[in-house]
Parts: sequence; C-alpha cells; structure tokens
Amino acid sequence: MRFSGKHIVVTGAASGLGLAIAQAAEAEGATITAIDRGPTPFANTRICDISDEDQVSRAFTGLGRIDAVVNSAGIARRATVTDTAMADYDAVMAVNVRGAFLVSKYALPHLRAFGGAVLHISSGVATTGTRNRAAYSASKGAVVSLTRNMALDYAADKIRVNCLCPGFVNTPLLANLSAERRAKLTALHPLGRMGEPEDVAHMALFLISDHATWITGQAIAVDGGYNIGHSEDI
Repeated sequence: MRFSGKHIVVTGAASGLGLAIAQAAEAEGATITAIDRGPTPFANTRICDISDEDQVSRAFTGLGRIDAVVNSAGIARRATVTDTAMADYDAVMAVNVRGAFLVSKYALPHLRAFGGAVLHISSGVATTGTRNRAAYSASKGAVVSLTRNMALDYAADKIRVNCLCPGFVNTPLLANLSAERRAKLTALHPLGRMGEPEDVAHMALFLISDHATWITGQAIAVDGGYNIGHSEDI
C-alpha cells in the first residue's frame, strides 16, 4: 500500500473532496489527522476553524512527523462583484486563501525534517472565466499562485507543493442544484458527466505519493474536459 506508515493531514475531511481523499488514503495505509469545523469519521479529528490562527496552531500541536497535507476545506458564494456583500467576500477569502495559508504555515515545520507534499484544492474556475463567482474565482486563483510560490520556497526542503483544479463535482456544495442547472453544468464537461469525489481523490493520492516525486508547482485539472473548451457545435 502506497501510504503504509505515512501520516496525512486533510482539511475539510468531514465531507466532499476532503472526505473522499482522506478515506482513499486511509484505505491505502495512511494514518489520517482530519481537520474540520465539525465531527469527521476519523479517529484522530481536530475541530478547527482554519481561518483562526490560534485554532490552527493548536490543531497541529503534538502531531509529530507529517508526510503530506491536503488543503481541501473551502466555501463558495455565487455573485458578481457589485452583488457580493463584503461579509461574503471576507468569508470566502478567510477559508479558501487564509485557511490554506495558515494550515500550510503550521504544517511545514512538521514536513521539513523528512520532506513531503502539500496539495491545495483549487478549482477549474481559477483558470477560466465563470460568471457570477467573483469572490470564489479570485480565491481559487490565489491558491494557484500560492502553490507556485510555496513550491519554489520549499523545494530545497524536499517539500513538493501542487494543486488540483477540479471541474464541477457532486459534493454537498452542489447538492441543491435544480435538474435544469445540473443538466447545464453536465453539458460543460466534454466527457459527458460531472465529476465524483473519487475522480479527484485518485489524482490527489498520486500527487502526494512517492510516484510524484518529480512534480511540483503544478495546477492540474481534473475536470472532464471542462477547461479545454465547449463541446457544443457552434
């Protein structure tokens, strides 16, 4: 098993992509430390608001060696710039950018002794225009830039930093879609379906594993073709 004897920290591990990635890593032998605002199905769970530095610091206290960190926690708001309440903007930035930054800050000392991997979960909307997602798109674009800078800063410590840019995936964030909207989103993916959490988990595990030891600083799409263009004949 790829992760026997490995310790992996996953944020947002109570649901969605974080849960799928943590479960998949655990199935391959990893010891999981799950970080979330509420309970998770993992034995070692740290309840934490990742936008709060004191809480993040406490969450990493006593963890010892860490081999990989997956920053999966995230929230979304749908609105244009003019229609976005600043409280919503601040909330999105606090979780998606500040949270990833703080978790990385307190995880890196645990990674440095032996090297390892950090994986951020960005989004397909970070690299292509998408209407009505101003704050969310900006936050996920910042995660791509953070990835590249961290990859350079910590390469000498043998710490690899990458991010994934998923398309639209069937997670709780999309649970309330109408049938009409779900059909429209599905049509944006040339492979003919929306993603499942396991689709993203497969690539996540590859990137934090020893099979990817020469990959760093990359933003990799796992999106059913969402970012390559539109499949309709226009």
